Amino acid sequence: MAAKSYFPEVWSNDLQMAGLMSMVKLRDVNPVDYDRKITFWTDLIGKSCLAEKDCVISLEKLKKRFRRGDQIPGSLDVVLADMHKKGEILTVGEVRSKDQGWLQWGYSLMRSSLWSSQANISNVEYVHLPTAQAQARQILEFYQTEYVPEDDMPLEIVEYDEFKDACKHIVEDETSFHYALTELVRKGELTIGSSKTGEQILKFRDASVRGPIQWTESDASVHDMRRAMSKLEREIRRLEEKAKKAEQDARISLRSGDRNKAAHHLRAKKRALREVEAKDNQYQRLLEMIHQLGQTKQNKNILDAYKAGVDAFKSTLERQGVNPDQIDETLDSVSEAMSMANDIRDAISSGVPSDQNEELEAELESILNDNEYKQGDTEKFDIRLPSVPTDEISAKASGADREEVLFQRLKKLREVAQ
Repeated sequence: MAAKSYFPEVWSNDLQMAGLMSMVKLRDVNPVDYDRKITFWTDLIGKSCLAEKDCVISLEKLKKRFRRGDQIPGSLDVVLADMHKKGEILTVGEVRSKDQGWLQWGYSLMRSSLWSSQANISNVEYVHLPTAQAQARQILEFYQTEYVPEDDMPLEIVEYDEFKDACKHIVEDETSFHYALTELVRKGELTIGSSKTGEQILKFRDASVRGPIQWTESDASVHDMRRAMSKLEREIRRLEEKAKKAEQDARISLRSGDRNKAAHHLRAKKRALREVEAKDNQYQRLLEMIHQLGQTKQNKNILDAYKAGVDAFKSTLERQGVNPDQIDETLDSVSEAMSMANDIRDAISSGVPSDQNEELEAELESILNDNEYKQGDTEKFDIRLPSVPTDEISAKASGADREEVLFQRLKKLREVAQ
């Protein structure tokens, strides 16, 4: 029998493998031998589970897996007990009791005979938890890679059987697939639902949704619409093939000279094409409904983002102590302060007030009245005054010249007076 890829190099060494295949001694007797065998077989069991894509093991299964010629490992029961004690493996009954959600799902592969304490120890099945966790991560990565949403088409809902067939490169059988899904459910990445016809449906976590995943009636409706669309696609392909074959038969009939039969085939072709058109219209209506559902979810996400932004803005204003009333009060205070500053400036520029203001005002009023009186007298009497002299008075004139000038001015005044 050829060595498996997960077998270590020492597997081909007869001398060393003879020791590893032998019964393990008590740790108190030989701790080195005990630890060496426990470590070797524990690591090999983990590698074999990943390579075989199977997280479910039993003592009988491991004996067959690690059989080396006529040699069978003699310490596997001790190794399984040690792994169980460390929590690396659990019996299927322990997994079931740990995850009550699967009881509601009613997984048929859980056989009560395997959970009984009376069961044969060689046939007790264990779940290798590190392998189940690794397969769960691989399945989630596969979903995120292969089931990418197209535009506004929600793809978080996947049919169980369809997805199981798509994951055959990750898990060996349905049992391992079940335990990998159990791990995803435990982590909150997946939930299991049922359609209206009882089919099992997987719903993966939507990155835009917070909180636990919930299966709703709308999810079942989306699944039913997709099933109807898939059925319509198959019908359309079948009818297109039928129309194509009818056209070929019509050509053959024409070549053989049977025009009636050719006409019959052409009528069958037209009927098939009419059915194709009708089913395509139904398909497009369902597709539009699914697009609308996806768009509705996008709109909800946008609305939630708006609400989050408003809440953050209000929280920031409250944290900074800013509100509209406070802003109005501040602006009013600024206006009052500016008005007060203007009053102070005007008061300073007006100077120091005098005690004689009233006397000055009375005197100014008297002068104004006197000016009005004199102006009235001037209008009553026509007094002709001499014109303004135009001759310049020389600063260097002698005393005789000044007397002459004065004499001339007096003379002119007399002439004007006459």
